[in-house]
Amino acid sequence: MSVFLLPSGSTPWLLCHELKLNIRAITGRKGGLRSVALVAALLVAGTVFGGLPVAMALRHIPVRPNAALIVGLDGGLAVLFTLILSQTLAAAAMAFFERGDLDLLLSSPVPPGRVLTVRAASIAATPYLFFALFLTPVVAPLAVLGQPRWLAGYLVLAAVALLAAAAGLSLAMGLFKLVGPRTTRTVGQLLAAVIGAAFFLISQGRNFLPDGGRGAFGGIIRWTQSGAFDPGGLLSWPARAAMGEPLPLIVFVGAAVLIFSGVAANLGRRFAADASAASGVGSGPARTSRRPVTLQGFGDGVFLTMMRKELRLLARDPTLLSQVLLRTLYVLPMTFLLVRKAHHGLAAPGLTSAFGLAAGAGAVSFMAGQVAGSLAWITISAEDAPELLACAPVDGGLVRRAKLVATMIPVAILLSLPLGALLWLTPWIGVCAIFGAGASAAASGLVNLWFEKPAPRKSFRNRRGGSMLGALAELALGLGWGVTTAAAGLLSPWALLPAALTFLAMGLLRAFARPDRAY
Repeated sequence: MSVFLLPSGSTPWLLCHELKLNIRAITGRKGGLRSVALVAALLVAGTVFGGLPVAMALRHIPVRPNAALIVGLDGGLAVLFTLILSQTLAAAAMAFFERGDLDLLLSSPVPPGRVLTVRAASIAATPYLFFALFLTPVVAPLAVLGQPRWLAGYLVLAAVALLAAAAGLSLAMGLFKLVGPRTTRTVGQLLAAVIGAAFFLISQGRNFLPDGGRGAFGGIIRWTQSGAFDPGGLLSWPARAAMGEPLPLIVFVGAAVLIFSGVAANLGRRFAADASAASGVGSGPARTSRRPVTLQGFGDGVFLTMMRKELRLLARDPTLLSQVLLRTLYVLPMTFLLVRKAHHGLAAPGLTSAFGLAAGAGAVSFMAGQVAGSLAWITISAEDAPELLACAPVDGGLVRRAKLVATMIPVAILLSLPLGALLWLTPWIGVCAIFGAGASAAASGLVNLWFEKPAPRKSFRNRRGGSMLGALAELALGLGWGVTTAAAGLLSPWALLPAALTFLAMGLLRAFARPDRAY
């Protein structure tokens, strides 16, 4: 028996153990308690200044299901499913590799199916709590002021999380069977990035489809108006469950629990074999390369050697690959949109087209800072051999500059398509975008250099290790350079103001930075 008076090894006992580990991971992290307090303060502020006025306005308005409301709620649940599926797939793929307790659990008398059920429920709990926090500022005041039916949204969200966890676990174990344990983590992370951006890509179809997506979107609109989403139809049940109708709520939540339990039970035996295969990856004797070992690469100097090393490590990191791919998926529709606007601007020049192109250039500059921040965070701070660098006869500043340059190369490759299109079609805005993107990327890299927190590379897999101040600084500087780029593209003298403020912010950040350098 445990301190919770639950039988040892039972499903509730294991769930309590997982919950305790998750709480310890949050509160035990440096600044974890401050983060929890900040989230609580934001929830209170959102409830008082946002949710409460909305609830006061809607408390006497009856909500009756109609086709438009059902389509909106069903669409929102579908978006939530893909977002949670993206997170659960990535977490399921990583669960085989990152947690060191699977061998202990699977060698204990606990059935593998129970271990899988608890692990999948834990994977579903994290995104559920994240999205439940967004519901609370609106749902809680509505429930208190006389519409408790909207509390059913928490149960529907839990059902969606369970369905997404079951789908993510099935996909992860299917990848194990198709591509093997060595590449499952990388493929799972990349697939999760594609799924997470699916609805964004669909919404941007009008920017890159030949007819602007009129045929496809027209078919979807005709389908929604065909009566399939009428209150009496089967497709209306998820929306009616979210609105608190008892029978749809019981059926939807019960079906989700049954599907989740069935998937966990069917995959339990395979889970043990897959987890054992994953834990054995890399544990055997090291494979030797047949290529001859030479010292040619070291003759180019410390700077180029370190830069090549960091680029190779970036290319091998599945988490970073998924982050870069996700941002690439957001950049591609932007590129098509910029090219289309540029063509329209050349055909019919005017203020509107110029403003659209300048705004697009500002967005590219902002995106450059975000991508550079993700790469610089792990390139600069992650180092598995800090003692080796500390005792090596090399300049630590030179090593950091090589790491910083290594982060800029993938950014340049990623943004070469939109920047090249802008430069070819509208040279002045293209030049502004190139300088703005370079300044934004360099600013994010410098922020990570100034707020450096060295740690082993494996500790950067599941969480962002940089400081919250550094993340906010990246966001603010990216916005500053984005606004500067857009204003400069319009030949506005007001471009000097955001540029001056951004330089001032960088100076203040440099003055107050206290990097914890290990080499």
